Amino acid sequence: MMTLLMKKDTLSEEEAQFYIAETVLAIDCIHQLGFIHRDIKPDNLLLDSRGHVKLSDFGLCTGLKKAHRTEFYRNLTCSPPSDFTFQNMNSKRKAETWKKNRRQLAYSTVGTPDYIAPEVFMQNGYNKLCDWWSLGVIMYEMLIGYPPFCSETPQETYRKVMNWKETLVFPPEVPISEKSKSLILRFCCAADNRIGAGGVEEIKNHPFFEGVDWEHTR
Repeated sequence: MMTLLMKKDTLSEEEAQFYIAETVLAIDCIHQLGFIHRDIKPDNLLLDSRGHVKLSDFGLCTGLKKAHRTEFYRNLTCSPPSDFTFQNMNSKRKAETWKKNRRQLAYSTVGTPDYIAPEVFMQNGYNKLCDWWSLGVIMYEMLIGYPPFCSETPQETYRKVMNWKETLVFPPEVPISEKSKSLILRFCCAADNRIGAGGVEEIKNHPFFEGVDWEHTR
């Protein structure tokens, strides 16, 4: 999925609906097994020979490995924001800059906090809802061309994720439907208000997925 997103400017809403729907089913499958994935990002969404989604990389799955090195991002938050040039770019330039650095981020040892839910960084615990936040970030990236919190440095991204109420905005020059916007904002919100808290049916019934045949997806 990372490669696909780097090749294309954005996906159509129909394409995004297909990939997000299949990923919803994959994430729900893990949750039913009693696991939280914790590292849902485009790099871990593989497309098989027929174009279907496979979820991979359970290295951070609860019970298997230490959590994200969150202290890495936190330690450096005292450095002043260095994001001025990036902030002032239009969405096309942002997308280009993001795509240029994207592969490097994927292979760096600490990775990027772009897709990680804010509560995962907090010391007071989180649950499986953190995976739905990550899916909202991916959906935004599919439709807008770059993820909502992307910045010049991982520390600045971390700051934006933690400050999501101010930083999660939609660029007016990239038009997307109200249904899409609504679902992204239901995924990327405070954990206790997040869609999916009442079970996966809540997600499946969202207007964005209108027309999806959940029984025969795949």
